[in-house]
Amino acid sequence: MDIDLAASPALLALCAAAAGAFAWWSYRRSVPRPAGWRFPVLVGLRAAAFALVLFLLFEPVWTRVVSRGEAPLVAVLVDASQSITLGGPALEARVRAAAQSLPRDAAIRPYAFAGSARPASLDSLAFTGERTDVAAALERVEADFAGRNLRAVVLISDGRSTEGRDPAAVAERSRVPVYTAVAGDSVSGRDVRLARVATNDVATVGTPFPLQAGIRATGFGGRQTSVVVSEGGRGVGSAAVALPADGGETTADLTVTPSTPGLRTYTVTATPLAGEATTVNNSLTVTVRVQSDKRRVLVIAAAPSPDLTALRATLDADRGVETTVRTQRAPGVFYEGPLPEPLARFDLLILSGFPGDAASPADVQRVSAAARGGVPVLFLLGRQTSLARLATLSDVLPVAPEAPRAGFVDAEVDIAITDHPVLSDIGVPAARLGALPPLAVSQTRWALQPGAQTLLRAEGTGAPMLVVRQTSTIRSAALLGAGTWRWRTLPDGLADLAPLYPALTNRLVRWTTAARDRRPVRVRSDRALFGEREPVTFTGQVYTEALVPIPDADVRITVRGPSGTAVQMRALGNGRYAADAGALPGGSYTFTAEATRGGAAIGSDRGTFGVGRLAAELREPGADVAAMRAIALRSGGQIVGLDTLSAFVARLRGTLAERPLVRQDSTPVLGLPWLLGLIVALLTAEWVIRKRSGLV
Repeated sequence: MDIDLAASPALLALCAAAAGAFAWWSYRRSVPRPAGWRFPVLVGLRAAAFALVLFLLFEPVWTRVVSRGEAPLVAVLVDASQSITLGGPALEARVRAAAQSLPRDAAIRPYAFAGSARPASLDSLAFTGERTDVAAALERVEADFAGRNLRAVVLISDGRSTEGRDPAAVAERSRVPVYTAVAGDSVSGRDVRLARVATNDVATVGTPFPLQAGIRATGFGGRQTSVVVSEGGRGVGSAAVALPADGGETTADLTVTPSTPGLRTYTVTATPLAGEATTVNNSLTVTVRVQSDKRRVLVIAAAPSPDLTALRATLDADRGVETTVRTQRAPGVFYEGPLPEPLARFDLLILSGFPGDAASPADVQRVSAAARGGVPVLFLLGRQTSLARLATLSDVLPVAPEAPRAGFVDAEVDIAITDHPVLSDIGVPAARLGALPPLAVSQTRWALQPGAQTLLRAEGTGAPMLVVRQTSTIRSAALLGAGTWRWRTLPDGLADLAPLYPALTNRLVRWTTAARDRRPVRVRSDRALFGEREPVTFTGQVYTEALVPIPDADVRITVRGPSGTAVQMRALGNGRYAADAGALPGGSYTFTAEATRGGAAIGSDRGTFGVGRLAAELREPGADVAAMRAIALRSGGQIVGLDTLSAFVARLRGTLAERPLVRQDSTPVLGLPWLLGLIVALLTAEWVIRKRSGLV
């Protein structure tokens, strides 16, 4: 037992001596002076009380060290992943027998692991894990037994890690040796296996996309087989391949053309051959998000014009644009029929000279409301444009007519900004833009709205000709020059400028319609494809309109597919949420997340995911003996026979000794009530004796 002080013990002794001298001096001068035994007793009581108070002022801490022995511990890690099943029932039985033959006492600490490790009973092993992370299992044991008398780790596995860090590197830093028992052997039977499938994460409806499959084989070199791509049991592509020699890989290049948007699940299968040791590794499943790249564009024209004809021809030639046209005939009347309902279903509104003199206030108001609601707008000035009516759209456009004038003058174009996405890489040098035919520019003075940028201007005057604007809710653009049809019908001498008009139109359409994530509710599945036995998990975020996180929202996810379910998301703080829907049957799923707060709706989000058999654990039959040897040797252990594991562990335990387990307890003396009681008792005894002696 030790007592630590905040200052030097010599200083405490000096102070205690001074306190004793003061007590002696004070009682020598008392009137009357205590006689007989009372004098030394009173001096002693006062000096002892002073000394104890001084002792406590030095903040003493009582430290007690307890040492006891702890029996040696051995952690046993058993690989419970699906890869063990590739060795067949015989290997599964051997692994179970080896694990269950180990001693059943407190010194043996068993764990089962796949993607993660957990304490487990060796009597209920199930080889169902769809991932293997040996490094994480070793790190879990290291953390669980920190400060304990862990003396060895026994690892039973085939050594094939499908995720995580290099287990040999982790084992090298282990404070105890790792003894590895290899499940299986490195020489597998005859086998054809799909090693990998490479493809795009995103594809477009009607556009072919490639899948490249890597095939490996053992014992079938030179044989022919076919690789088939199927969706929902229906074949959508195939290719014939010659199998490689042992250790090699051949590739099969396949093409799939999706016909519908959504999350599509494709299964790539190498046709099994007679004599294969296993066929579970002949297939791989991939998911591809198929989207419709069509931009739905509504063109509203003030009147028929050459500019409208050039615009329609350019948009019709773009396979990524679905164009709807409405050309004004009279107030509220269009040649092609009434304005569609609702305008919000379009991705872009192109106003070709609109609004003109014939535009009805109701139609202008509908366009304005749609733009304020988030529909992008591209305005093309025309000779038919009514500047008075255009002023009502100023808040959704990048410019506003500040001093309207009816006249037009021809002006050549000059570039103002070269590094904007609309003008970058359009196939025409910036220096050549001045050679373009001039456009008819209004003599109106234009005021740029907040956030607007001038990309092109009129040469000489500097008046804005092409202006773009991006706000928190909308993107818009304005081309303030009529006669753009001239840029599409160029003479032979300007043939090098021919790509400009279609490229500029394409860039304006795509820039204005580029998605901006202002959603108040954002929920996604943590994987695009989950395993059949893997929990389906989600993460999400909830914000206000000003993008301030909402920490107390009520977020509920509804999952629809082969098996529907609903799950409540739990708050993680700072507007973040998470949910676990558990394992789901295989298939394609959609989900909808709805967030409320105090009963009021905040917003919603939706998405897709797939559930299928993950083949990562089933790609390579046989054990990776080299990996298991590296884990053992770099940690100071050795490779052990699986069938002799029990005897080895028994011998190992005989060589391990107890390790002293030292525990140190520190207690502040100031907190001990009996010491404070002793001081009170000493002062009380002094007071009683003084009173009985007649001292004041």
